[in-house]
Amino acid sequence: MGYLVAAYRRHPHHGIPISQEIVGHWAQVSQGQISKMETGKPERHIDRLRFWAKLLGVPTDLLWFAGSTTAGVTDLPSLRAAQEGSPVPQVETLFGETIVVGAGRERAEESLVQLVSVLDPRGVSSSVLTAAELACERIDLDFARTPPDEILATTQTLMRNVSTHLRQPQTLRDHERLVRLAARLSGLRAWACFDIDDHRGAERWYEVAVSAAHDAKAWGLGAWLLGAQSLIPWHRRDLGRAAELIDRGVYFAGHGSDATTRAWLHALRARAYAAMGNRDGFESSYAMAEESAEGSSERDRRHGMDFAQGILDLRYYCGTSRLLLKQSQEAVPELAGSLDALPESHTKARAVLTLFLADAAAQLGDPAKAVHLTQHALASTIRQPIVPILQQSRRIRRLVHLQDPGAGTALNEAVQSFSAALAAVAAKAKS
Repeated sequence: MGYLVAAYRRHPHHGIPISQEIVGHWAQVSQGQISKMETGKPERHIDRLRFWAKLLGVPTDLLWFAGSTTAGVTDLPSLRAAQEGSPVPQVETLFGETIVVGAGRERAEESLVQLVSVLDPRGVSSSVLTAAELACERIDLDFARTPPDEILATTQTLMRNVSTHLRQPQTLRDHERLVRLAARLSGLRAWACFDIDDHRGAERWYEVAVSAAHDAKAWGLGAWLLGAQSLIPWHRRDLGRAAELIDRGVYFAGHGSDATTRAWLHALRARAYAAMGNRDGFESSYAMAEESAEGSSERDRRHGMDFAQGILDLRYYCGTSRLLLKQSQEAVPELAGSLDALPESHTKARAVLTLFLADAAAQLGDPAKAVHLTQHALASTIRQPIVPILQQSRRIRRLVHLQDPGAGTALNEAVQSFSAALAAVAAKAKS
């Protein structure tokens, strides 16, 4: 059955592979349990085989075990009853407990039907919910190359549909999937708000998202959301608040998260220590990030996480931390390596890295190179303007101006044009 689950997740019909985490949500198990199922020993219990066959929609005529039991997997109460010549009781599993139903079954039928009617009302169809989850996954995958106003429009449409279904009766499983989906959409919307300098809106959406992730016990998702939220105070230079949010993310991750998210959070924490001038704290946290990254996987990737050769790429965080620690020479190879690993389509991320290389050039006393790199970064993202790029370009202009006022003036036009483009996108998003 593990092979079947893996084949279903990767089937070309879905457009993009369905993550183990999403399949785990359907089955009410963790991503780790799905991974173990796909790579571990075959399932031997008939009830579990029937459950997975029903979940994946396997036709009954293809099931060798339909309506039968096999020696070696027969339940113990049935075996004892057969040996003693007594009627074979019915065995059911409810919330993980084995329930043997005997002579009192008829009296319980009415209550059972009432319970099922509450737990399994007519709600959102599995196909609609899966399509919404895949659409959210696509938004995340395309985030790096999509203008913020388009992301806001798309997430708003999806969120409206999710909210409509949440107001309607749903099965417990589908309700939890909807809450998780709402949390992730809210997080993506918050990040887009942050990109257009709507920090107040971003904070509100992050609070909603984290609360939903907490309610759904989606610890990995909640950890990512808190790490993303920490970028708001980070860009305001409110390092205390940023560190507080990162620590909350680490706490969430401690309840059950993937290695990818843990590594990302440790890298964020390492950079916060670097900003505070705490070299020992940086080295310690970065070592933890590298250790966790060894177990990272692209299937757990969320926006803000980049991969190189199948492992979470931490060089961006190492390079920016080195800059904060005034170790510009050591920062350059880390930043350049991270930039080389990024796809050309990730225009915004590449521009951010280019600007940090410009920052390093300015710190190393090469204002001409800093100006050239900054102009390139601004020109490449004029159609996808975001606040972090504008803020960093203004910082470099100030650094360059201190060394060469004429070179600093050369950046004025590019920075002003980018600022105007960002204002236009923000106005469009709010209209």
